[in-house]
Amino acid sequence: MNKEVYRFAFDEANAELIAIMGEFEQLRQRKERVEKVVEALKPLAAGSEQGSGAPERNGSEAPSYSY
Repeated sequence: MNKEVYRFAFDEANAELIAIMGEFEQLRQRKERVEKVVEALKPLAAGSEQGSGAPERNGSEAPSYSY
């Protein structure tokens, strides 16, 4: 009976580990995509920092959205 309990616990832990590894892989891929977007947007951010003529926003202004 002890072997069955240990086997069940092992199988459950193994299944959980596989699920965690899958989620980790998804997060890793998402991180890579975000890093690529950040790299692609760096020139735009650098241009706006140099005074591209875009008006500066006051931090208290909240964007308005209409649906």
